[in-house]
Parts: sequence; structure tokens; C-alpha cells
Amino acid sequence: MKRFFSIILFLTYGMTSVSAQKFAVGGSLQAWHDTKKNSTILSVVPDIGYTLSEHWYVGAGVGYAYSDYNGQGVHSAMFVPYARYFYLSAGRVRLFVDCTAGFAMDKPHHESASYAWQAGFRPGVILSLTERFSLAASFGFMGYRDTGNEKSALGSDGWGLDLNGNTLQLGFFYSF
Repeated sequence: MKRFFSIILFLTYGMTSVSAQKFAVGGSLQAWHDTKKNSTILSVVPDIGYTLSEHWYVGAGVGYAYSDYNGQGVHSAMFVPYARYFYLSAGRVRLFVDCTAGFAMDKPHHESASYAWQAGFRPGVILSLTERFSLAASFGFMGYRDTGNEKSALGSDGWGLDLNGNTLQLGFFYSF
């Protein structure tokens, strides 16, 4: 009976510690000033996600951005769901690629609102600081964007590989 109790206790502890790490909350912050285009972008995107397996994670961010293009301000609301695939883990560092979609409503001052969407891939890296806290960074976007105007928070219209500084995002996550 003592052995049975020990096995049950061990399995319960194992399940609790595994399930305790399934969810993560955090988000990303972007701040960029392009001196050539005289533009500034500030965005905050809180994020929540769920670990499906060692290699797969799904999540979504809902956020706000303010962009200033030569004195023309644009307010944006965004919804960005994604599926993250971890392809390399080495100690505290994990490399990933996000398969992402994005939807935005952009409202320039003194103009009507426009809508934008994107679908593509975004590479990144996660650095585990502790068992529960991590830093995340992503840079670049490869895919397609359709925006209602040139001042969208998602970026500019088109398809291809975008490696400009506006694609840099930094995030901080807490796993539980």
C-alpha cells in the first residue's frame, strides 16, 4: 500500500508540474524611428499562449500601435494569432518560426479607418531566464500583406521577405 501511495504521489506531482507550464502570458513591445522616412512606430501587444507539445505552441496577441509618418498619426488595433514551431533547443535557448496571421484596423487622423491582414512566417529566439520567465525576440517577416493604406501597423502591401527594422519585436513571457 505504501508503494502504491508513493506511485500515485509521484504521478500526481509529475502531472501538476507538467500542466503548470502549459500556459504563458506576456507580450511584445516595438519602438522604432526611421530617420530616412521620418516615421516612428510604438506598439504594445499582450499575448497568451498554450504549449501543445515539445515542438508546438499556439497563441494570440491583441494589441495597440501608434505610428507617426511625417506628422500624420495613425492609431491601430491588432489581432495576431500564431502557431509556433520550435526547431532547435540548446540549453536555455530555443529557436522558432511562427506561422502567423494578422488583422488590423488602422485609423489615421482626419481619415476613415482601413483594414489590413497578413499571413506568413516570422523567425525568432527565446531565452529562458528562469524556469518560468523568458525573453523572446523576432525579426523579419516572410509572407503576404494586404493593407488599406500605406500607414498600416502590420507594414506595407506586398509579398516577399521583409527584414527592415520595423519588424523587430521584443517580448517577455511568464509560464504557468
